[in-house]
Amino acid sequence: MSEHRSGSLDHVVPSVVVVDPRFDAYKPLAVSARLGKITLHFRSSGAEAVKLARRLRVDAWLIAPELDDMSGYDLVPLLQSQIATQDRGKVAVVEESAPGSRPWALAEDEARAAGATILPHPITFTELEGLLGIPAAKRSEIIPSSGPALAFVTLPMGVGAAVVAIAMLMMS
Repeated sequence: MSEHRSGSLDHVVPSVVVVDPRFDAYKPLAVSARLGKITLHFRSSGAEAVKLARRLRVDAWLIAPELDDMSGYDLVPLLQSQIATQDRGKVAVVEESAPGSRPWALAEDEARAAGATILPHPITFTELEGLLGIPAAKRSEIIPSSGPALAFVTLPMGVGAAVVAIAMLMMS
């Protein structure tokens, strides 16, 4: 979130980082960002995510199993070491196989061993709220009454194709 107040999630917009080279696969979260429910950041590689973790307070990390430069499961402990000292950030691996299937069970074991939660793809805002542990009574307070947040999606420099993809998502 943009700011923590006494370790609570009251009255602030959660800051979420998606670490996945397939930015277009997160349309539901992009819609939530457009509505001002979350601040959304996209990164395609583990190295970019670790750099971001050093300078930005993040409430939730959503990581694909395969990244441009490493496995998502290898990224989890790197992020955990960055965010553990700052007492912030929930980490989840986003799995495309169906919950209850053998591939899901294997992915769940691997995520747990890495220190992360597993969530089904595509991620919904409700699942994100569950990951963040936002009580139902507080969920409506997160949405700003003054309209959408001004800056809701950030991308690293030099990601022109990703910018175009996000723009297309926002316009559809």
